[in-house]
Amino acid sequence: MKILIFIVLLIGLVIGGLVYLYENYLRTNEMIKINKLTEDIINNKEVLYYDSCKETLCSKTENQLIRIQEILEGRRKEAEFKQEEIQRLISEIAHQMRTPLANIKNYTELLQESFNETNDSLNAEYMQNLQTSEEQLCFLVESFIKMARLEQGLIQVHLQKQNLIETILNALGEIQQKAESKNIYFQVELPEHVICEHDKNWMCEAFYNFFDNAVKYSENGSRIDITMKQTEMFYKIMVRDYGIGIKKGEENLIFQRFYRSEYAKEYEGYGIGLYLSRKIILLHRGIVKAKHMDQGLLIEINLPV
Repeated sequence: MKILIFIVLLIGLVIGGLVYLYENYLRTNEMIKINKLTEDIINNKEVLYYDSCKETLCSKTENQLIRIQEILEGRRKEAEFKQEEIQRLISEIAHQMRTPLANIKNYTELLQESFNETNDSLNAEYMQNLQTSEEQLCFLVESFIKMARLEQGLIQVHLQKQNLIETILNALGEIQQKAESKNIYFQVELPEHVICEHDKNWMCEAFYNFFDNAVKYSENGSRIDITMKQTEMFYKIMVRDYGIGIKKGEENLIFQRFYRSEYAKEYEGYGIGLYLSRKIILLHRGIVKAKHMDQGLLIEINLPV
C-alpha cells in the first residue's frame, strides 16, 4: 500500500514537473515572440505574424503592439505629408514672388538712371536703399527655392570626374570683389590638379557660400587661408578665417537652417548659406565640420576620394 502511494506521488511529481516545464517553455516562447515583435516595431518593420483568433495574453499583447505600430506609422506619414506641404508652399510662394520682384528690379533701375541724370542726391540715396532691399528680397526668394528643392529631393547632383581645384578657384573668383572691398586677401595652398567626382555648378555654389561666410565675418585687412590635404578616404579642404568666430558648442548649430551665431547678430545675414552648402556636400557623399578657434573659424570640407 505504501509502495503504491509512493508510486502515485512520484508519478504526480513527474507529471507536475513536466507540466511546469511545458508551461515554462510556452511562456518563454511567448516572451521571445513578443520581444521579436517589439524589435521589429522599433526597427520600423511591418509585422504580420500574430494569431488574432487566440484569446491568450500573448495574442492580446501582440495585437496591442501592432495597433501601436499602426498608430505610429500613421502619425509618421501625417508628419511627412505636412512637411512636404510646407516645403511645397514655400517653393510656390517663392516662385510666385519672382515675377513681381523682377518688375521691381527693372523699374528700380530705370528710376535710378533718372535720378542720376537729375543729380538729385537725396532721392538717389532713397533709390539706393530701395535697390538694396530689392536685392535682399531676390536673394531670399532664390534661397527659399533652393532649400525647398533640396529638401524635397527635386535637385539631383550630376557627379562627373572633374578637376576640383578648378571648381574651388571659380568660387574664389566670384567672391574676389567682395573680399577686395574689405581689403581681405586669400592665402591659397592647393595642388594644381585633383580629380574628384562632383557637380561643378553645385559644388561651386557650396564653396562660394563658405568663402562668403569667411569674408563677411572677417575684419578689414585680414587673411583667409585655403588649404587641402588628402587621406585614404577624403580630400580635406580647410577654409580658415580670423574673424569673429563662434562660441564653443555652436560647431553643429551653425549648419542649421536660419541659425545665426550669437557673435553674428550685428552682421547682415539670414543663416542660409552654410545650411545650403552642407546640404550640397551631403549630396556629394561628403562631410562638413566646423571647429572653434581662438580667433576665427575653421571649416573643413571632406569629399570622398
